[in-house]
Amino acid sequence: MSNHNKIRPVDKNNPNGKYKILFSRPQTKNSNIPMEFRGLQIYNSKFLAEEALRKRKKLTKILEEKRAKGMLGNKRLLGNPGGDKSNLVQYSSEVQKLKNAKIKRAKELFKEGYSKSEILRMIINEFKLDRKFESRSWPKWLTEVE
Repeated sequence: MSNHNKIRPVDKNNPNGKYKILFSRPQTKNSNIPMEFRGLQIYNSKFLAEEALRKRKKLTKILEEKRAKGMLGNKRLLGNPGGDKSNLVQYSSEVQKLKNAKIKRAKELFKEGYSKSEILRMIINEFKLDRKFESRSWPKWLTEVE
């Protein structure tokens, strides 16, 4: 439960006395939030505390709109272009053709009765792949061959 942006009496025994609001503190020193809306603030009346809280909430809304306007036209808003699958090497047509050829050959060898370990060794030799024979992990495409 957050204690931020709530009006509370300074002294629990005297609810008609001074009031306090704990505003959050920005992480950076150069912020658009004025000092009157940062940290613990004490007010002489509940009316002044309510007024300050209203102003702070209005300021939050204005700053969010300003930030959204500043992001318009920014490509990061639309998503990271590096995450586009068409940019990745494994989705290029040459890599896909090689993968499909390896899968086709592996299925042929599996039907002939070879074990997956033997199939992997034969495919490494046939396609001249840069992979060690002693590798304990099978490529994903080989685990799907049956």
